[in-house]
Amino acid sequence: MSVCQWVKIFYLWRPNLKDEADNHLVELAVAGNAQIIVTRNINDFKRSQLQFPQIEILKPEEII
Repeated sequence: MSVCQWVKIFYLWRPNLKDEADNHLVELAVAGNAQIIVTRNINDFKRSQLQFPQIEILKPEEII
């Protein structure tokens, strides 16, 4: 948390994911120039309507 930074979202990338509750994660990742989204919900993210090749979707155990 000591290295976190608040990021304003100026554009909503919706509809993107089948599960609406996950869309905010993509929006935050794009706005914050993230390289990785860590989630166990890999399948929903792999089938997104919009592709962001600069953002990798990984499971927690793949990070550790």
